[in-house]
Amino acid sequence: MDNDEMTFNTNNLGIDEAFVKITTDSFIHLYKLVDECYKCPFTYVDYVNDTRVLKASTKFGTSFRLYTRKEPFIGDKDVQDMVCEVRPRNFGPFGVYDIQNFGSNCTIATKKSPTSQFYLPLYVTALVLFIITLIWNIATSKGFRKEGNDDQSEKRSKRLASLDAFRGMCIVLMIFVNDGSGGYEIIDHTTWNGLHLADVLFPWFLWIMGVCIPISIKSQIKRKVRRWKILTTIVQRSLILFILGLMLNSIGKVAQLETFRLFGVLQRFSVSYFVVSTLVTLLMVDLRSGRYNFCGPLTDVVNLSIIWVLMVLLVAGQTYLVFFYPVPNCPTGYLGPGGLHQDKMYEHCIGGFSGYFDKLVLRKEHLFQNPTANQIYHSGPFEPEGPFGCLLTIFQVFLGVQAGVIILTFSDGFKRIKRWLIWGVVVFIFGVVLCQGRIEGGWIPINKNLWSLSFVFLTSGLAFLLFSLFYYLIDHLRCWTGSPFIYPGMNSILLYIGHEVAYDLFPWHWRFGPMNNHLIVMLEAVWGTLLWVLISYVLYKKKIFLKL
Repeated sequence: MDNDEMTFNTNNLGIDEAFVKITTDSFIHLYKLVDECYKCPFTYVDYVNDTRVLKASTKFGTSFRLYTRKEPFIGDKDVQDMVCEVRPRNFGPFGVYDIQNFGSNCTIATKKSPTSQFYLPLYVTALVLFIITLIWNIATSKGFRKEGNDDQSEKRSKRLASLDAFRGMCIVLMIFVNDGSGGYEIIDHTTWNGLHLADVLFPWFLWIMGVCIPISIKSQIKRKVRRWKILTTIVQRSLILFILGLMLNSIGKVAQLETFRLFGVLQRFSVSYFVVSTLVTLLMVDLRSGRYNFCGPLTDVVNLSIIWVLMVLLVAGQTYLVFFYPVPNCPTGYLGPGGLHQDKMYEHCIGGFSGYFDKLVLRKEHLFQNPTANQIYHSGPFEPEGPFGCLLTIFQVFLGVQAGVIILTFSDGFKRIKRWLIWGVVVFIFGVVLCQGRIEGGWIPINKNLWSLSFVFLTSGLAFLLFSLFYYLIDHLRCWTGSPFIYPGMNSILLYIGHEVAYDLFPWHWRFGPMNNHLIVMLEAVWGTLLWVLISYVLYKKKIFLKL
């Protein structure tokens, strides 16, 4: 084995990493800037004297610069003492790139091409799972039809299976993403602005929770349950969710009270569920199904008219605070990630008013210490599920309530679908307009960390549209049973808590070799996810369901 083979041993690389070899005839300093870091300076990497081999992440496109001076950061437009700038054209995992600098000239060459089958594990996995699901549904649908006349099947038909299937799809994909999503950046959460698959799952889960709220409350009122009793149940469930969220925040570490994280996913569920359920219980005008009043096709909206007024005020108030309330030492209306953004001009302003409010209420020590923005922008602590973000989360859950009231108001399947599609298209267009159809530079960027208004509209619009498809296939045409998603959908809280507790336990998680390629990481993530689907199926068969 020659020296190069020993030096460029890919077993020494992590997932999505490459080797960069720099050869120079002088003492210089290497800087880099990744494309994901919007309006950032070049960051110091290391010095180079003669020859140096470094590892570099290939998750994002990267530019390299050589300078004769050393500073922690150098602005993008600062070319003083710059020797040259180079950018690999086909920057990818397991590649080897050779940067040569002689005098003021620089060249870059691909010494070893990156893997050419980067997305193959993703495509193959998706295809195999689709085929398995198709075969499973063909088999189970025959049994479903045979049992179609028994009493148990009649009871099942009254429950919208599309609700469970949609919820189940969300929890299954959430588990897959939390298990690493095969190491694919395009699936994982965005760094700051933007929208990936991982970013839509949490808001979809909240949205479908909103759909179920008026259905549940109507059912209780129909059973003559007093409203104060309903409110007591709401408070109880909210407290349980919040406490469970606190417990999950302590997994894998001692709960050091001075620095204990106070908010999280279940805490946001708790707050939004409490507020929206309380409003629906107290202020919904009419819970009768299938009856038109003088408002005709707008009956579902009129039923929620009082709450709609409150929601408009909520959104208006949140927007005013975000764009007009002065934040100390930060520009008013700032929505950026702070840190390196804007050449470190607003280093401590991550999230603008949202970040400021959460720090004020919770204190910096109780925030999430390693948010996605910190990995690229070095922004420091930020709470993506913080108190201020709960405001628009409440609005998102209420949009789900609107979809649920459509179910209660209109019994005809096509009328329901038509209204969901209209809502979906209109709300989605609102989101596109607010972000001006772009990731960066729009009026209100799409941002999960901030739970921005454009993010709420876009994800809610997609939820309306996708749920329409689920309802059409499962409950209207009855050509799909909703399997396998209905099983995890009926035990979603149990699966969420379970996968969080078992985040590093066998048999859900394991390692084999360096775990530095997408195939093995994808297999591990899919394996763990399928185990939870299997567990949910067994629980379904045994009629074991966790209800809070």
